[in-house]
Order: sequence, then C-alpha cells, then structure tokens
Amino acid sequence: MMFTYLCILILTQCYPTVISEDNIDNDPASSLVRPEIWNWWDYSDGVSGPALWGVYFPLCDAGRFQSPINIESRYLSFDHQLTPIYMNNSENAHGTLHNDGRNLYITIALDSNRKIEIGGGPLQYRYRPVEIYIRLTPPSLGDDMPRGSEHQIDNRSFHGEIQLVAYNIDLYKSYIQAQTSPKGIAIVSSMLMLGGDASEQLRYVLHQAELLNNTQRPSDIELHNLDIKKLMAFSPEYMTYEGSLTWPGCFESVTWIIFNEYQQILSTYLQTLFPNILRFVTNRRSLVVGTSVHRNVRTNIGLRQWFRSTTPSSSSTCQPMNNVLQYQINDDFGISNS
Repeated sequence: MMFTYLCILILTQCYPTVISEDNIDNDPASSLVRPEIWNWWDYSDGVSGPALWGVYFPLCDAGRFQSPINIESRYLSFDHQLTPIYMNNSENAHGTLHNDGRNLYITIALDSNRKIEIGGGPLQYRYRPVEIYIRLTPPSLGDDMPRGSEHQIDNRSFHGEIQLVAYNIDLYKSYIQAQTSPKGIAIVSSMLMLGGDASEQLRYVLHQAELLNNTQRPSDIELHNLDIKKLMAFSPEYMTYEGSLTWPGCFESVTWIIFNEYQQILSTYLQTLFPNILRFVTNRRSLVVGTSVHRNVRTNIGLRQWFRSTTPSSSSTCQPMNNVLQYQINDDFGISNS
C-alpha cells in the first residue's frame, strides 16, 4: 500500500558520444576509483565517512549541487510540463542482491536491462537502469523518529528510501562515463515508512535480504522475475531537481525524481535485517550543510487541479484554472487532499 505525503492547497482567486548497443556496459560505481580508495569509505561518522570524502573528491565538499537535500514544500515550483515518468519492458528482470557491508543493493543483469528504458518528465534522453539501492537504518530503542531516508521533506525523514539508478544511453557508452558527465544519471526514488505490509515486489526483495545471513557463500543472492516498475511504485506525481551522486565522487550529474507516494514496510524487516545481516549502522549520506538553500525543485503535484477543460466535452484543450499552487506536508503522511 502506498500513500502520498504532500497535500495541495489551491488558491482559487481567480563529452557526448552516440554509441551502439554493442559497447554498453554497466560496471559498478567502484570502477571509478582505485580499489584501495573505494574499499576505504563508508557512511559512518568516522574517518571513512562523508565528512572526509572530499579528501579524494573535492566536489563532495565544494559542490553547490550536492545531494541529498531537504525539500521545503512551500518553495516547490509547479511545472505543468512535467509529464509522468515512463518505464518500458520492466517486467521479468534479473539481478543480484548484494550486501557489501555498507550497502544493500541490487545490480540489474546486463541481459535483462538492455531493453529497459526510462524517460519522460524532466528527462530529455533515454536512461537504462543499472542499480537499485535500499537505504535503511536500524531501529533505535525508544526512538520513534524515522531516520533511514537520504532526502527529507520539510525537515522530516522517512524510515527508508529505495533508489533506482539509471544512466543516459543516448549520450554515453557506459554507466561509468555517464556518472561524471552532464545529464548522465537519473535516480528515481520512493520513500519507505513503517506501517502495513510491503508490496509483493518489495516483500520479495526484503525476504531475500533476510536469507543473506543464512548462507556461507558471499553475501549475494540471485533475483528473478523482478518487476522494477512495481518495485519502485511508480507514481504520476513527483518532485525533481538537479543534484549529485550520494557516494564518493559526488558528481553533479544526476536528475533526481522523488515520487509523491511512499511504500509501507513492516518493522519486523528492520528487526530481522539489523544487526545480524546488514553489518552497517547506516547506509545513507546525511544532508550537506547549506546544500538545500536556493535549490530549484519542480513538481507536477496537483496537475489535474491546475488545469480544466475549456469545453464540457472530452476535449484535451486545457487552460490554467488557478494562479498559485501551495504545498504542505501532511502531518500523518496521509493521502493528499485536492
């Protein structure tokens, strides 16, 4: 079950290279740096955490378009040209679920993702998914405040965040090249909150994650028959902004798309996964001080309320119905009101 978390108050007074499919690769992000550097970092508060990533990657400290950010609903910019995000051929994908000690993530098999494409909305090119990150934080005794998501909305975090990472296949020959290049990456995000049971696809992934601890083999499990679109709980309404990767490199090459719906998960998943299976304390980058200020975050939330037909018929000709849209977050993260 999914719920929206922004409600709408309507004021009713009146190096680019075109390449072939044959050379596409989706090597993991670790290929960007020397192994001794890549294996050094994590998301902790210590010497290997985000506070010192800038030693190797100056953008992590000096970048002005870093992610994640706190989205302030009152400053959202309504954009009626933001069409729904589409994903083609998302069914029956195959991948591998990994627990590398700092992340729980899925790599999508190359033979599965060659036909999968994402586009629409702010994306002017076609993007191909390569990885899915599941951001979670272990529950704290006596602490009911959610803390697992990277992004915040009106200074509120969620219990988790699932992020689909895709790269621009129109301009770049590989995931590696796209990460350091303009318009190279799109990350589609859905928030997670404790509550009812998860969707069928998310429940399948979390159940497989529970099994990671029950094998003597490396912490990898093959996943079959994934429906990525259902796993991500695609929604026609979302927020979008230009930002960065949230792992070392911190390259400002990302178009972020955050759906205005969250998915529910049972607290038992967190209790099972931590600390026996997932060995990290956290796998999210905290907000960079000042990174949210003056960021242009656009949204299409309220598109149906914003336009109305010019005739009683089913004509597709529409005109603006109101001059201003204002947004605020629901106190209970409940269903949005029109």
